Amino acid sequence: MNRWVDTNYHELFVFLAICFLMTRNKKVSLKEYWSTNQLHFFPIFSKLMSRDRFFLILSVLHFNDNKTQIPGDKLHKLKPVVDHMKSAYKNAFKPFQDVCIDEGLVLFKGRLGFKRYIPSKRKRFGIKLFVLCDVETKYILDFIVYVGKGTEIEDSDMGVSSSVITTLLQPYMNKGHSLWVDNWYSSPTLFNFLHQRQTNACGTVRKNRKEMPRFGKKLKIGETEAKHTQNLLALKYKDKREVFMLSTMHKNEFANTNKRDKVTNLPIQKPSAVIDYNQKMGTVDQTDMLLSSIGCLRKSLKWYKKLFFHFIDTSLLNAYSLYLVNTGKRPSLSEFHINLIGQIIEKYHEARVQVHRGRPSTSEDRPLRLIERHFPSLVPPTEKKKNPTRYCRVCGTNKKRKESRYMCKDCDVALCVVPCFETFPTIKNF
Repeated sequence: MNRWVDTNYHELFVFLAICFLMTRNKKVSLKEYWSTNQLHFFPIFSKLMSRDRFFLILSVLHFNDNKTQIPGDKLHKLKPVVDHMKSAYKNAFKPFQDVCIDEGLVLFKGRLGFKRYIPSKRKRFGIKLFVLCDVETKYILDFIVYVGKGTEIEDSDMGVSSSVITTLLQPYMNKGHSLWVDNWYSSPTLFNFLHQRQTNACGTVRKNRKEMPRFGKKLKIGETEAKHTQNLLALKYKDKREVFMLSTMHKNEFANTNKRDKVTNLPIQKPSAVIDYNQKMGTVDQTDMLLSSIGCLRKSLKWYKKLFFHFIDTSLLNAYSLYLVNTGKRPSLSEFHINLIGQIIEKYHEARVQVHRGRPSTSEDRPLRLIERHFPSLVPPTEKKKNPTRYCRVCGTNKKRKESRYMCKDCDVALCVVPCFETFPTIKNF
């Protein structure tokens, strides 16, 4: 901290570009990105920012004033970021007809009061999010960070799961949208509530939900049993197991799945509600899969840093969705990701003077040293010296302090013309 100088807008963008770039080049530890060992040497990182500066910015990342924290506000450390992201996501895009709500999980295994365990998720332990997505574009419209008691949801008489739905859907009601949810949210009470506000809904449902009708008939594979009111269709369908569906937008009818039975070669048919649900539900899981390929998340003991980088990743994914919608072009996410990194660096990077410090590279850092070609060149001039010199690598190994004006440019080591320039590329242990 004694070497700290104030950062600026441009430097923070470069910092984020480095975080994005790290996902393209996986290393065992962060320090390896600045290593001079040829086995994992990647010079762009040291050109963009020094290692110590990157670690210093990473260590002091903070987003709110601890002195203003209100007792019971568990999200205080990240509150400005959460509020800004939620507002930006809503204002940047208006969804198409179909939207879905599901749970997401940000991996975190540290000590945290609102850490959750979800066995159905691949990561299982972490910070739980309720996420609202547009089905067609996979754009993340809104989210709620679950912190247990104190989670920012509107109270309702229909239960916690319904309160999550009404909170996330509040700006989109009375506009003719269709909602897709799983059985943790679905209930006849909620679906009737949404139907009254011109919002259709469909999803799997638990058979013992309050106000669900009783199904007594034992079904064979492929058979259905349906009951309905003026607004609701409750459906029991037997596939490999019994599936219970609830919908305000479907009829009790079958449709082709565009697949054929392997034994009879006949077209496979399923209830239209089941087919549509399988196609349109699962958008949140798909966004999690996409984020896993570009995520700049790193191990951290600070939960708010982990969540911050997750929001940076989701912002990048949303930017990709908007790019596809607005331009009509279809680059892969990987192409968009690398092009974005390049544009950030081009716009915000300011050239830095690299100063060589620390111990010189060893023979282990350059395993090809004995078979490469080496040519002498002058040490390049600096602002202070027209004819600078550097300590000879070979002499330094032999505990002699001798300077030379000549160097091997490819190896980036200074060498005496005689005899060190002959010794360095021909002797392993000089």
